[in-house]
Formats: sequence, C-alpha cells, structure tokens
Amino acid sequence: MQPVGWSGRIRLSRGSLRDLDWWADIPTRHCSAAFHIGPAAVDLSVDPSRHSWGATLHGRIARGYWSSNDYLAHINWEELRAVRHALESFLLYVTQRVVLIREDNTCTQAVLGRLSSRSPCLHEEMRCLWSFLQEHSIILQVERVASAENEADAASRWIDRDDYRLHPHLFQHIETRYGPHDVDLFASHINAQLPCFFSRHHCPGSSGVNALLQPWAGHNAYGCPPLDPDFLMAVVQKVQEEQACVTLVVPYWTAQPWWQQLMELAVDLIFLPSNTVLCAPGMGGSNTFLLRVGRS
Repeated sequence: MQPVGWSGRIRLSRGSLRDLDWWADIPTRHCSAAFHIGPAAVDLSVDPSRHSWGATLHGRIARGYWSSNDYLAHINWEELRAVRHALESFLLYVTQRVVLIREDNTCTQAVLGRLSSRSPCLHEEMRCLWSFLQEHSIILQVERVASAENEADAASRWIDRDDYRLHPHLFQHIETRYGPHDVDLFASHINAQLPCFFSRHHCPGSSGVNALLQPWAGHNAYGCPPLDPDFLMAVVQKVQEEQACVTLVVPYWTAQPWWQQLMELAVDLIFLPSNTVLCAPGMGGSNTFLLRVGRS
C-alpha cells in the first residue's frame, strides 16, 4: 500500500470494519484499567498436546481431546484455546477472581498480555476469550514456566482408553425407544450425546465430575461406562442402591461377577455389533449389549 498522507483516504477491508465495530461496541466501563491488581486468588496451569489439552487447579484436573477440526490447528492456537477450555472447565472456581495462568508458551503469554495478536486466527480466539472474561468478571495474570515444571503437562498427554460412544444415529434410535434421556452419565464435552452430562474429569459444560458421586435417582439416564470390571461392578451397585432408571451399553462379558447381577435388573436387552461403537479401544472387537434397567 502506497503512503497517502494524513489527509488521504484508504479503503478498509470488511475484516477491518468488523474490528472497528467490535471496538466501538465495547462498554465504557471496560475502557479503563486498575492501577494495581492484587495477588491472584487462583493458580491455573494449562498445557496442550497434539491430541488433547490439560489443566490443573489446586489439585483438580481438567482435560479433553481436540475435535477433528481443532486437531489440525497450529499449536499456538491450541495453546490459546486450551486457556479458554480450562477456564470454562473450572468456571465455578474462577468466576469473579484474579487468575494466574501458568504457561510454557511465549506466544500465548504475549497474546494474553496484549489481549491481541497480529495473527487473524489468534486474534479471533483472543476476542472470544476476552468476551468470556468480561462475562464472568475474570482478570488474568500470566506467568511463564518451563515445560518441565508445567503441572498440566501430564494431564494433556494422558490417553483415556474408555473415551467412546455409540454412533449418533443409533443413539437417536435409543432415544425413540427409551427416551427422552436427561443425562449422559459417562461423557466429555467432545462426545456427549446430551446437553447434560457427567465427566471423568472437569471439562467445559460438564454438569458434574465422576458419575458415581452424582445422584441418578429421578433421572432417565443413559451411559457407556468404562470397561474396567471393578468400575462396572460399581455401576451395578449404584443402580441397585438408587433404584435408578438407566440405559447402559456394556460389553458381553458373561463370566464377570457384575454380569449376572445386571441381568437380574434388566427389563430389556438389545444386541449391538461392536462396529456400532465409535472410538472404543479395549473393546477388542467383542460384542456389546444395550440394557434397559428400570422402567420398560
């Protein structure tokens, strides 16, 4: 672009006009800054890996996989998105707080410090994060840590072998037959079949962590529990204790102690070929059963 001088005119792109509209719409109360911000009330460590992201907050763990689209994004974008996912996951603990973000990425530290970026994709993600911070009255401080000292590193690299679900079209068939279900007992923000779900760890949108600690009575629940035999036995005991109404997807393991107890509770059975289950490492190609426990 050739210099046009102070009195010249230039044609702004549509993107530039959208940015100007965004700046013009910022409320006046957000156009100032405090002279002094006190010490952070919450320390939040964040780290992504190529397949997932993780965060820790005072001993609590949040984590999740990237979606198929996010998986292809640049690592700097994933670093910034991981910060928003972490704040969404721990919303109860960070709302109206000063939060110290511990990061090992210098680019993310710079973007969070300036609240902007020359990169269009980073700037757009920062804009979404800024709106989230304003909505929940969160103030961020940033501290860079060495990768080896980032507490969230392990959480971002852990692979959940039980992170699977039924094919969506099969779930819709189940909804027609037994629904409407009101909670997905064993899910994450990536694979939840229902708006209300319980997750293994903190994650965006979760209604509770660890389904075994949440009430099932009064719900018409659905779930694909982890394949650990001890966990499946705990699920059966939970159903018995609360007389819960649940639709469960379980492996066809007739020799397991929990199997006979579950058969005594079941009011309906459906055989499912293993290829109807998505992303089910550990299923080993074995067949599965869909069981209705409770009201028929």
